Amino acid sequence: MTTYLYLVRHGETILNESKVYYGSTDCPLNSRGIIQAEELGKTFKNNFDVVISSPLSRAIDTAKLLSGLNTRDMVIDEGLKEINFGLWEGLHYKDISIKFENEWNEWINDWKNVAPPMGESFLNQYNRVSNSLNHIIERFKDKRVVIVSHQGCLRIIASILLKMEDRGFWSFTFDPGTYSLFEISDTNVTIRKINSKG
Repeated sequence: MTTYLYLVRHGETILNESKVYYGSTDCPLNSRGIIQAEELGKTFKNNFDVVISSPLSRAIDTAKLLSGLNTRDMVIDEGLKEINFGLWEGLHYKDISIKFENEWNEWINDWKNVAPPMGESFLNQYNRVSNSLNHIIERFKDKRVVIVSHQGCLRIIASILLKMEDRGFWSFTFDPGTYSLFEISDTNVTIRKINSKG
């Protein structure tokens, strides 16, 4: 038997355009993001067993548009939130490197362990996403599962599935409004699609 895991990055937001850090900031989809999510709906055509979403609105709205489901008919998983950048939320890296010069340098030198001021470390995010993924795979074994989440979370999921652990984080990029398909059997994980729109 096989579990089909569709990893969907939420549609584009206005903060994607501005290139600022906005992990935990709850911002809506922009007009392009709405279209991206609607197009995904045409691709999926309700061909799934369960939809699991991050609690942030950009993910929930993407999940609604691609599935046609209400929030109560989905699984909302707190573990699938993007990393919290703390006081860096809403700031461009150039501004962060000036305003928080010491903290920025510490983070650059040890990004896995050091958290932004009042934020979250990568390893904390890694552990919570890992816990969510393990629960999802166990609970929905042999199902067609759609996960709607964020760039950082999807990178972690892909790294874990391919047994690359945290060292695989920078090996993947997930584009807004696309999905990637991982086929999971008892003996193997196969990438069937990556950053697909159809």
